[in-house]
Amino acid sequence: MVAPPPPSLTPARFPCRARIQATAFLTWLLALLTLAAPLTAAEVTATLDPESVPAGQGATLTIRIVNGNVTDLNAPEVPGLIFQGPNQGRQVNMVNGVTTSSTSLTYAVGSMTAGDYTIPPFTLTVDGAGVQTQPLKLKVTPSAAQAPAGLPPGTATGQPSAAPAPTAGEENLGFLTVELAGKERKHAWVGEIAPVRIKAWLPAEARVSLNSPLQPEGSSFTLHNLSSQPQQGMEDHQGQRYLVATWYGGLSATKAGDYPPDLSMKISVQVPDRSGQGRRSNDPIFDRFFARMIQKEVTLRSKTDDSTRIEIRALPAEGRPEGFEGAVGKFTFGRTNIPAQWKTGEPQQITAEVQGEGNFKLLQQPALKSGRDWKTYDGQSNFTAKDAASFSGTSNFRFSQVPRQSGSEQVRLTFSYFDPDAATYKTAETPPQAIEVTGTDLPPEPETATPAKAPSPAPPAPALAPQRSRAGFATDLTPLIWRPSFRLFLGLASAAMITGLIFKTIRTRWRDPQRLARTAQEKALRSALQETETFAARGDVPGFFAAARRALQVRLASVWQTTAPAITLADATHRLPGDSPIISFFQEADRQEYSRQNTLQPNDLAVWRTRFRQALESVPQAPSSPQNLTSHQTVPA
Repeated sequence: MVAPPPPSLTPARFPCRARIQATAFLTWLLALLTLAAPLTAAEVTATLDPESVPAGQGATLTIRIVNGNVTDLNAPEVPGLIFQGPNQGRQVNMVNGVTTSSTSLTYAVGSMTAGDYTIPPFTLTVDGAGVQTQPLKLKVTPSAAQAPAGLPPGTATGQPSAAPAPTAGEENLGFLTVELAGKERKHAWVGEIAPVRIKAWLPAEARVSLNSPLQPEGSSFTLHNLSSQPQQGMEDHQGQRYLVATWYGGLSATKAGDYPPDLSMKISVQVPDRSGQGRRSNDPIFDRFFARMIQKEVTLRSKTDDSTRIEIRALPAEGRPEGFEGAVGKFTFGRTNIPAQWKTGEPQQITAEVQGEGNFKLLQQPALKSGRDWKTYDGQSNFTAKDAASFSGTSNFRFSQVPRQSGSEQVRLTFSYFDPDAATYKTAETPPQAIEVTGTDLPPEPETATPAKAPSPAPPAPALAPQRSRAGFATDLTPLIWRPSFRLFLGLASAAMITGLIFKTIRTRWRDPQRLARTAQEKALRSALQETETFAARGDVPGFFAAARRALQVRLASVWQTTAPAITLADATHRLPGDSPIISFFQEADRQEYSRQNTLQPNDLAVWRTRFRQALESVPQAPSSPQNLTSHQTVPA
C-alpha cells in the first residue's frame, strides 16, 4: 500500500494572512476618519447681546464658526430692523497639540420702532455645505420721551422735516431748529403759550451729553414746560444722516412783533476719531459700538433769519369782556359743585373744574353770576397736566362765597378767555342751578373812604435865646484822651479793626484757589471710590472699571497738575514706567469699555480690586504738596 501524503499547511496560512490584512485596513481607515473628523465637522452658533435695547440703539449679533471656512453668507431681511456689518475676526487656538480655528462675524442690529422682532436663521456656506443658524429674538423698547398729547400725526421724531443747513464755524457738529407744533396758523398771540417742537440736529455717529438746558438768549420769548427727556431718532436732510433729539415745550411773548426764536444749548459731542481708526460705517448704531470717540464742547444755536421769525399778535381791544385776565386757549367747565342751601353771613365752598388747553396760569377764578349781593373770597387752584409739555390739563378751583341777601334764585359760574384759533373772546358758563338762601338780609357793606390827610402843623415862630443868670464855662476841660467815653470808643474801634483783619484772613484762606481745588479733588475721589465699592459689591464689571479709572485719573491729576478727564492711557504710558500697575489697569479699563467680547466674570473682580489698590498706592506724591491728596481716603480692599 502506498502511504497517503502528509497534509499540506498551505490552506491554513491563507485565512491567517487575510485576517491580518483586514485588521490593518480597518485600523488605517479608522485613523483616517479620526484625523479627518475635526477638519470636516464645523460648529456654527449665533448669539445676541443684549436681547433688549431701546429704540435708536443697537445690539451685537455674533455668528461664530469653529473649524470651518465661510465662503458665502446671506443675511435675512426683517422689516423695521437695521443690520450693519459684518465685521469679521479670526482666532486660532492650540491646546495639547490639537489646533482649532474659529471665525466670528459681528453685526450691529437695532430699530427705530419699538416692538418684538424675530431674526430668522442666517444661511451660510461652510466648506461647501449649507448651514443655518438658530433664530433669535430682539425686543426694542420705546424711547424715554414721548410727544405731547393732542399733536397731529406726523409730528413724531424720525419723520423727515425741513431743517436749515448748519452755519459756518460750527464744524458741522449740530444746529437747532424751532417750529410751531400742531398748529395750522403761523402766528401766536400775546399771552399764548404756543407749543413748539425744538430739534437738535447732530452727526449720526455722535454721542451727546447735555451741559446746559435749552434757554432763550434774548428777552423776546419765555420758554415754558420743556419736556424733561428728548425723543431721539434718525432723520435725513440734504443727503446727510442726522441724529435728532426732539423736545416739546411752549414759547410765550408779552408784546406784539416779529421775533426770532433765539435758543441755545451747550453740549459735549463725542465723534469718531478719523485721524486714527477712521470711520467704519455710516450707521450710528454700528459706530456706537466700534468707533473710537473724541469729545468736543459746542454751543448749539437756533437760526435767527427771517425764515424762522415768529409773528406775535396783540389781543384785540374790541369785545374784551370785563374781568378778562389774559387767559389764551380753549377751556370748558368740567364738574362743578355749588351748595343748594345757604344762610346769609355764612361762607360755603364752591368747587369748579376747568378743562382744556392753553395758558392755565392766566386763567381767572370762575365768578358766581347772581342777581343778589354776595361777598367773594379768593380761593386756591390746582393744575394737573395731561401731556409731557403741560399744554393740556385740568385746573381745579376752590373758593368761598358769602350770601348777604336771602331768597331763591338761579345761579351759574362763568369765566372768560380768548380763543386763539377763532381769534375772538369767549365766555364759558355752567347750566343754571337753583339755590335757597335763608336768614336775615345783611346791611350793605360801607364803602371804604380814603382817610383825610391831617394838616401839617405850622412851623414854630423864631425865639430868642434865654439870657444866662451867671457867667461860667459850660465845657469840660478834661483832655479828650483821658475821657472814659473816648477811651471806650478807641477800644471798640481797635477790637472792630482786629476782628475785621481776622475775618479777612479767614476769608482769603477759605477762598484760596488751591484749597478749593484740593477740596474738589478730594470730593471727586471719595465719590469715585464709593462708586467703585458699590459696583464691585454688585458684580458690575463695566461700572467697577469706569469708577476705578476715574479715581486713578483724579489721583494723577493732583500730581500732574492737569484735569482728570484729560488723562488717558497714552498719558500714563508716556509719564510712568512700563511695569507700572497703573498702565496695566488703564489697559484693562479701556478693553472693558471699547471691547464687546468681554470674558471677565464678576467673580474675577477680587483680583482686579487688588490690582486697583496696588495702582492707587503707586501714584507718586504731588511735588507741590507735602501731603498726598488721598491721605484721608480709604483704598478699597
